[in-house]
Amino acid sequence: MMQSDVNRRRAIRRKRARIRHLLVAFIIFLIIALITLAIMCFTVFFPIKRISVSGSEIYNKKQIIQASKLSTDDNLWVVSEKKIENNIRNKLPYVDNVELKRVLPDAVVLTITDAKEYAYYQSGEKYYILSDNGYILKEQTEEPQNVFKIVTQGIKGKVSDKAIYKNSTEEETVNTLITALNNEKLNIDEIDVSDMLNITVKVNEKYVVNLGKSEYSKQKIAHLATMIEEIGDRGGNINLSMWTPDDKQGAFVEETS
Repeated sequence: MMQSDVNRRRAIRRKRARIRHLLVAFIIFLIIALITLAIMCFTVFFPIKRISVSGSEIYNKKQIIQASKLSTDDNLWVVSEKKIENNIRNKLPYVDNVELKRVLPDAVVLTITDAKEYAYYQSGEKYYILSDNGYILKEQTEEPQNVFKIVTQGIKGKVSDKAIYKNSTEEETVNTLITALNNEKLNIDEIDVSDMLNITVKVNEKYVVNLGKSEYSKQKIAHLATMIEEIGDRGGNINLSMWTPDDKQGAFVEETS
């Protein structure tokens, strides 16, 4: 091989090596630039300058913004929707849901859904009002009106927290019964699962219903709705404790006064 060919190949290899080095250097520079840009986006760029609030009929804009702990020192992309919701709910228990929307270049829009009083339970001499999502809205010493009662072996929690049942089976049964009764459009007055062998519900302000065990709860409630249609305006006690899909027993005893 001639010396000129050797020199030419060496030159080509050196040129390729320089290109590789330049390419590696460019990639490193690009990575550093992107990291720097990202850091600036989360620190320097997109500061929050405007916060708007809508949706709540219970709390005003000032209360909600203060509870959210949002400020103009925050970055538009760093704020956490879940954290903001938790901040607001901890201070303002009658907030059911918070939707956070970012509007470029500098605005945050908070859309609030108010919680509604749905049910209550008693602990000692105090009554605790619940939302339909199971959060404790308020503690009071007078028995609430216009919401139904839940009786269990025990529920604990503080205002703004989710209610915690002592017995998870009771919680599951309560939720199943609420869904079934609502599906049948029966007005709930009370659900008592304190004795899981003798579950009772009170509905339509005139029926006390013994459901027995929790098995076939949905089917029992469907049967209950049919019985109530047939009973008409009479009130009284309904026994579905022995009801099964194979033996659909249901007894009604009219209440006399």
